[in-house]
Amino acid sequence: MENALNKKNRGDIEIGLTIVSVLLLVAFIIFMALNPETTVEKIDGFFWNMISVFGPFFEIFTFATFIIAIYLGFGKYGKIRLGDCKPEYSTISYITMMILASLASAALYWSFTEWAFYYEAPGLGMEAHSLRALESSISYQFFHWGMTNQAMYTVMAVAIAYGVYVKKVPSFQTSAVCSAMMGEKAKGKSVIGKIIDFCVIFGILGGLSSTLGLAVPLASSGLNKLFGLEATPVVQIGVIAVIAVVYTFTACLGIDRGMKVISNGAAALCVLFLLYVLLSGPTVFILRNIVNSFGYMITDLPRMSLFTDPIENSGFAEGWTIYFQAFYLNYLAMMGIFVAKVSKGRTIRQVAIATILGISAGGWFLFGVDGSFSIKAFLDGTDVVGLVNSGVGDAAVYSILEILPLGATLLPVVVLMLVVGFVAPSMDAASLALAETVTKRGVPKMAMRIFWCVLLAVIPMCIILSGSGFDAIKKLSIIISVPFLAIVIGMEIGLFKWLNHDRRSGLHARIIERQEKEEAEEFVNAGQTEADLPA
Repeated sequence: MENALNKKNRGDIEIGLTIVSVLLLVAFIIFMALNPETTVEKIDGFFWNMISVFGPFFEIFTFATFIIAIYLGFGKYGKIRLGDCKPEYSTISYITMMILASLASAALYWSFTEWAFYYEAPGLGMEAHSLRALESSISYQFFHWGMTNQAMYTVMAVAIAYGVYVKKVPSFQTSAVCSAMMGEKAKGKSVIGKIIDFCVIFGILGGLSSTLGLAVPLASSGLNKLFGLEATPVVQIGVIAVIAVVYTFTACLGIDRGMKVISNGAAALCVLFLLYVLLSGPTVFILRNIVNSFGYMITDLPRMSLFTDPIENSGFAEGWTIYFQAFYLNYLAMMGIFVAKVSKGRTIRQVAIATILGISAGGWFLFGVDGSFSIKAFLDGTDVVGLVNSGVGDAAVYSILEILPLGATLLPVVVLMLVVGFVAPSMDAASLALAETVTKRGVPKMAMRIFWCVLLAVIPMCIILSGSGFDAIKKLSIIISVPFLAIVIGMEIGLFKWLNHDRRSGLHARIIERQEKEEAEEFVNAGQTEADLPA
């Protein structure tokens, strides 16, 4: 009996898919370590050619998906609830987990430095180093980390959540949802399904391992600032190990006791940090610049979204806007699975608001405060642009913070804590998405979660030891994720077929009626409870 049960449990795991994906990734890392220059050169050339050729399609796809996401949230399907239960998490915890999973440590670094690149080489035909370029620099950060790109998460999450909670697909696997949309219920997985899941696994492992690797320089610079430690491979691996212990521990605790707690804690610390920068720094300038930048973004949003620069051909669109869109595509499966997982009991409208506005608002607050403070430091004489151009942007973050009270003592400690707090939820979400991707039905086993947690740390450690850098694996993971353009388009079509069919069949009316009945009963019960209280 026990043997039969164990055999059944093993059958729930895609063992072959897991082994093949890991072996191919290991083979690539070994090849990259042995031939670093050739590997980087070839992948870099192919990547930029791909971005150049398919760039307009990326922009059209992203903008169209933004419109679709708005329609999903605020159209006739917005009231549909995903699952026959109340939401499992409070609204604050729900949005906070998504913000931290999406932004990771890269946002913390770029919040201080990204504006400098837009000032030196701006988009929309602006003149470099001009007043217009400087005034609109933060607006491009708001755009690239904002609504249009976050909308991709909306569509992916709604498609998966609707498949699992409404259509009763037995797995959060992207391939399982795609198969159900096509009406396939075969026991075995098709070759296309295996390819889809392989792209998900490789994209997450490559992209998120690079994200963990990007946290290392910022943390290492902080350790150097505080304790004089040089960024040796031993120190860098130590940083990864500490972060890995944290997110593996939170993964073992589960979303409720692990990821939710660390996300809420990191968000609270981040808010306190930003308020400190705002209030102890140039408060009036920061507030005025945030409002001004938001105005630029709203005004120029359509142009920013579809800017290809065909005449001047400066490369801005390819190097920034289209690159960001491709990078978000890399995270799409991970965030789609994770957001769907934590959205049980939410309506489609709530998912759309949380992803499009909730995640974006978190980014706007971060970039608005840190970026505006950095710009004011630049205007007052700190050579932020020079530091960023010299390749020591991580050290520049701490140099900028020194302007503030406690900027050389307490604030570097806070930044180090934020690095861990930002990265851990993102890696936790990645391990969950990977475990769900190789689980054909039911809840992923904890051993599988831990396996992916360890692998997500081992990969960047190996890359650091090889000295080959993260650029090649990051770009390769994005290249492999490009088929998601077709996959997401297919899922958008499949989702609306499901929605239209279920609306006509009366399923949506029954879902809404049941939801309204439950809300009415809660209201009545709440009134009775208050009436029972002593006067």
